[in-house]
Amino acid sequence: MGRIIGGAGNVPAMDGRTRLLLVPLLAGGILMSGCAGTVIDANKAEPAIRFDVQEATNTKVESVDCPEDIEVVAGTRFTCRVFAADGAVAVAEAEILNEDADVRMLRLTKG
Repeated sequence: MGRIIGGAGNVPAMDGRTRLLLVPLLAGGILMSGCAGTVIDANKAEPAIRFDVQEATNTKVESVDCPEDIEVVAGTRFTCRVFAADGAVAVAEAEILNEDADVRMLRLTKG
């Protein structure tokens, strides 16, 4: 399953105010099996979130740091820290939509 991303809408650059991302990020194939069950693969989630934040905010993202132990259960929410090239730090909140680990970006807030 591939990524499905709509247009970024008209979301200004990260400036510390809460940003609701207008178009959900759906990233398929962000699964990793382990002893504790299936978890989000941070190495795949991070570039997907980076791309969506850059497209939505028109801000160059230096890096994204997501947890590596999030079990894939529909409705589970998790956060990733987003580091912009200009030094700004934000928190991206996402929600797991289904057992395929499709993820919807919920909001981006100053971190």
